[in-house]
Amino acid sequence: MTRDGGWKWAPVILLACTAVLASACSSGSSSASGSSAPAVASGSVTCNEVTGGLAFSPPLTVTGTSPETGTIRLHASGCTTSGSSAATVGSGTAAVTLTSPTSTCSGVLTLRSVALTIHWTPSTIAPSTLTFSGYSITTKPAGNGGFSFPDPGGTAKVTGSFAGTDAGASSTAAIYFDPSVAQLEAVCRSSGLPSIPVTSGTVTLK
Repeated sequence: MTRDGGWKWAPVILLACTAVLASACSSGSSSASGSSAPAVASGSVTCNEVTGGLAFSPPLTVTGTSPETGTIRLHASGCTTSGSSAATVGSGTAAVTLTSPTSTCSGVLTLRSVALTIHWTPSTIAPSTLTFSGYSITTKPAGNGGFSFPDPGGTAKVTGSFAGTDAGASSTAAIYFDPSVAQLEAVCRSSGLPSIPVTSGTVTLK
């Protein structure tokens, strides 16, 4: 090819390269814009398998007088939705820290508000903040102790996903432990109670 011929094709080659680069940039930009933020799910969700645990620092005792810090960590699975924009929910996780002026065993029964932020799987579902006015002691027929939310006559509220049609006012939850309430009290009276494993439970946001 002559020198003149080479220069003749140079602009064409440059334009072709520019078009290829523009296409690549456009494709990358489209891919980036395609990643959407988590969406607030409508309707309700029920998870029938709840596990996790409660930890107390310092351990609960009958005569404890120190300020108490309690940590709740929960994992919910076996979830189904109803009337929701989210067809499938794999699981949800939540962690919250509560404080009490006393580390006595009875202090854990003190009525107080509990707010949990639940992060859902898949992450395309926006989190839910579930607030109960309080809780009460409950017992399974098999004797397992647990907590029921909300307390009798109490209230529930949901912001974010699965708030239903009434801001989650009908939401409920229950978590259960392997030991009975009497067994937990016995540990409190002896060595002190550092933690309680959560072995089962249910939670419904609606």
